[in-house]
Amino acid sequence: MNTLSRLPRQLGSFIRNGLLEALRNKVLYAVLIAGAIAIAAASAFGALSLHQEERLFNNLVYFVGFLFLVALAIYQGTSSLHREVSTKTIYTVLSKPVDRPVFLVGKYVASAVVLAVAACLIFGMKIAVALYLGYDVTAVHFSAYFTAILQLVIIVALAHFFGSFSGPLLSALFTFCVFLMGSLTPQIEDAARQFRRQENPVHLLLEGSLWVLPDLEKLNLSYELTHQIEVSAAYLGHAVVYTSTVVFFLLLFSHLIFRRRDLG
Repeated sequence: MNTLSRLPRQLGSFIRNGLLEALRNKVLYAVLIAGAIAIAAASAFGALSLHQEERLFNNLVYFVGFLFLVALAIYQGTSSLHREVSTKTIYTVLSKPVDRPVFLVGKYVASAVVLAVAACLIFGMKIAVALYLGYDVTAVHFSAYFTAILQLVIIVALAHFFGSFSGPLLSALFTFCVFLMGSLTPQIEDAARQFRRQENPVHLLLEGSLWVLPDLEKLNLSYELTHQIEVSAAYLGHAVVYTSTVVFFLLLFSHLIFRRRDLG
């Protein structure tokens, strides 16, 4: 049996083991509990607002839930590789045989599936409470949470990239910094334009960073969710293509680094 024919079965094993590890991990339950608390708090604060109950509910639940999911994505992405290397279980996996590229992609896919499941659970809780409160659940809600999952998929890929050559703490720090800067790309563009007008060479650095950073702000539909602006299918298709491209290159660079890494 060649490597290509073994790939679906091996990836399935990684996903199954990743879900089982997540079920045994208290961090996942902490994120889900935090999401439930955010939904409850949004419902309570909505009652105190002036005819803005539904808007406040949507904004608060989306924002708080997404922050906790980002924290889970960084933790999941940075710890999955480190855990296998530090406990030496990677040697058992690689002797099956499982090639390093398959191992890297398998761990990534497992982490991405865990994040998608957690996001769907939080979204499901939000829908249930929204329907109970009599709020509308439109297609914009599904689009906003779908693109949120795409952002999480990129964040996990970033965490795997940094985890391929550094420890969990530095990987988490690097990932968070890139996430923060990728969420501020419009502000970076404005700053670059200001420095260019002043003929300040800093604009070269800022413009160069925009070519490297993943533009996570493009995948942020919080404004559309707040104002219930319809999202086109073409935009969602473009978002999927963009996310797939970013993830592909991040995993490619991760593989190029990880294959030369001394696991001893």
